[in-house]
Amino acid sequence: MNTETQSQAENLIDPVTGRHGLDGLYEQFAKPQIKGLFEPDAPSIYINHQAGQKVLGDYVIEQVFEDSKTGFYAEGRVPFNSNHPPVLVIRGYGSWYPFYRVLEDTPDVFIASWEGQFKSAEKTGAIAWLKYHTQQGQKPDVIGESLGGKVAQQIVIKYSDYIRSTVTYNSLGISPELAKNSQINHIFHYFTLGERYAFWANRGSYLPGYCFQISKQGINWVYKLENKMIAKAKLSEIKTHVKSLNLLQLFWVFLAQIILLKRHNDIILNCRSPVVNPINCNQLHSI
Repeated sequence: MNTETQSQAENLIDPVTGRHGLDGLYEQFAKPQIKGLFEPDAPSIYINHQAGQKVLGDYVIEQVFEDSKTGFYAEGRVPFNSNHPPVLVIRGYGSWYPFYRVLEDTPDVFIASWEGQFKSAEKTGAIAWLKYHTQQGQKPDVIGESLGGKVAQQIVIKYSDYIRSTVTYNSLGISPELAKNSQINHIFHYFTLGERYAFWANRGSYLPGYCFQISKQGINWVYKLENKMIAKAKLSEIKTHVKSLNLLQLFWVFLAQIILLKRHNDIILNCRSPVVNPINCNQLHSI
C-alpha cells in the first residue's frame, strides 16, 4: 500500500466514534442547503456545477454525469490540496430548480427494484470514472442522499472493487434480493431521528453496514412537539381530508410535511454537538 492509499484508509473510520471520517463533509455534499444557494462554491449536489468548478471542502468538480431520460445527475469531485479520496456525489430526488427532473426521478423513488438511474450511471461514464481513479491508486467514495443513496448502493453491489466506501443519508431502500446475502465492506448509513420519507417511499432493504441515527439534540421538547403536530395531521387519512375539504386538517397535513421534509434534508453532523447513536439496520422501519 503506497503512502497516499494508506492515508486514505486511515481516515475511513473514526477510531473513537466508529463513524466515517468524512461524514460531516459528505453530508454537506449530499444534502440540499439554503445557505450558499447562490454562491459559486456551494457544496450541495442539488446545485448543478460545471467541470473545473471549485466547491467547499477543497474539492474541484472533475466531471459531471447526467442523463435527462432518467433524471440521473452526479459529480465526480477530487480534492486538490488534501489526501482525501475522490468522491462520486449522486443527487437525490429533484433539484433546487422547480420540478426539474422530478418526473424522471419518480419511478426510481417509489420502486425499490427499479434500476433506471443505476444504468444511467453506467451509460454516462460514472463507473468509468470510478475505475480510472482506482487504477490511479485512489479508490473513490460514493455518496448520496435519499434517491442518491439508493443508487449508490446499487452501484457498490456490482462495482465494489472500484469503491473505497459508500455513505448514504436518509437513503431509499433497494431491492431485497440485492441486499440479501451482501458481504460488501465499508457501508455507512445515516438516518435522521424521526425521518419517515425514506421508509414511506419504497419500503426497500439496505445493504448491511454501519448504521447511525442522528439528530441535533435528540428527543427534546421540540422533537416531542413536532411529533404531536405530525400525529395531529393524521397523514394516513389524507385522502379523506382532501375529499371533505377539511381546511383545518389540511393545514396540519401541510405543517407535518414541512417538518418531515426538514428532518429529511437537515444538516446535522456539522452542528456543535450532534447526537449520533449506532443502530441496527434491521431496526430502521420501526424507528
